Amino acid sequence: MSSRPRLHPSVTPARLIGLLELVDGYGGRVDLARISIELQSDADDLLPVVDVAEELGFLKVENGDAILTEKGRELVRSTPSKRKLILRKSIEGLEPFSTALRLARQRGEFSAEELVEELSKLNIPEEEYEDPEQIHSMLLEWLLYTESIGYNGEEKRFSRRR
Repeated sequence: MSSRPRLHPSVTPARLIGLLELVDGYGGRVDLARISIELQSDADDLLPVVDVAEELGFLKVENGDAILTEKGRELVRSTPSKRKLILRKSIEGLEPFSTALRLARQRGEFSAEELVEELSKLNIPEEEYEDPEQIHSMLLEWLLYTESIGYNGEEKRFSRRR
């Protein structure tokens, strides 16, 4: 198993930004239980989003409270184009995106299946990265949102950003 930072497949840019906006709405600090109640979500659904927000440096958790970092505050208060740029830079070192971006640079284009193969070579065959359809959805959500990568929908292939 790899110790490289990874993204849980259930976390989308919209869920991440929504969480950060909610914390900001409470003045930048709020109890995680209150967030769960506010979102009508249980901890199992909320914790992956909190973990990713922490991993990316947008949030920190202390004594059960979610605390917005300066980077998180910048993201929440930015224009949509600036948000995309902040997120693009933030996910570059996060799996499976770092491997996807490397494949795009090296090969020019790749499929979700090829990414799954590459991740397994790197000893990152975690359950969440074994399903090509799930990987495909993650890439569409994150890399297209952040405009980090191109996509050919007819061939279902990702490519270097032009």
